[in-house]
Amino acid sequence: MEVDGEEGLLPRVTIVVPAYNCARVLGDCLRSLFAQTYPRGRYDIVVVDDGSTDGTEALARECAGSWGGRVTVVSKANGGPASARNAGIRQATGDIVAFTDADCVAAADWLEGLVRRFAEAPEVAGIGGPLRNVATADHWVSRYLLAAEFYRHRMRDGRVDYLVTANAAFRRSALTAVGGFTERDRAWAEDADLCFRLVQSGYTLLLAPQGCVTHVGVLSTVPRFVRELYRYGFGNSILAREWPVTRQPVVQLIRHTGAIVLSPALAVRLRRRVGLWVALSFCPLIAMEHAAFNAGLISGYVSRLTGKGREE
Repeated sequence: MEVDGEEGLLPRVTIVVPAYNCARVLGDCLRSLFAQTYPRGRYDIVVVDDGSTDGTEALARECAGSWGGRVTVVSKANGGPASARNAGIRQATGDIVAFTDADCVAAADWLEGLVRRFAEAPEVAGIGGPLRNVATADHWVSRYLLAAEFYRHRMRDGRVDYLVTANAAFRRSALTAVGGFTERDRAWAEDADLCFRLVQSGYTLLLAPQGCVTHVGVLSTVPRFVRELYRYGFGNSILAREWPVTRQPVVQLIRHTGAIVLSPALAVRLRRRVGLWVALSFCPLIAMEHAAFNAGLISGYVSRLTGKGREE
């Protein structure tokens, strides 16, 4: 990639990869990052081991030693994804901080695609790239998540609502200005929270047409699916104090309760992707998805009222 024919004019990029008990998949992720078309001297990688117990840190260091570029491995006590990403931001030296997850594989032109979009829109603070999802097991849950495009950047009224950090990059100055990711106990949805705070602070977010990441960690069991939706609901409730009115717990509770009632209609909307009968089979999952989210919302709201949802 060239900008004005001078490699030196390209912005420096730091890639942050939070990692928790992911030794099984981290190697593929790192190898894809080592193979970027972006000039090696213009990007570095920070892997944050968030208190893993499966050898993730050792694997990260082994992989780092096999590459001629710069890799920093940070080891810390388990604190969750927001804490891990903030630890990566503190280590970042690049003007742009790019995020992906340990269960993701980046296309060779990933960084090139994101940086090109930043160059086209110098006023933009954050950019999300295409996200392709792949299931490692053919299961009822994974089929639904793929059909519903569950893992994706969200748009609302023609604008980016929030980006998912499996494939997103931000200007480091913007991250610093809003204090990075909010760290609160058991509160997921930290990527949405970051984006809402950036937009409310006057920053702009966009999508990039190039720079794809493949996510291979699609859920494939009902218990994990329910647990993850509960966590998202809990995080939404805990973090929503600074969010728009339409994202407050009461509004979301009404909306997700409506989705439970309308689950057959929501399932039918997927018929063009998977066929009518398969789509209808997703009705119970859709109801469980929104019920689990509501349970997390209510639990998070109670924690807020009792003071247990305070920032650590």
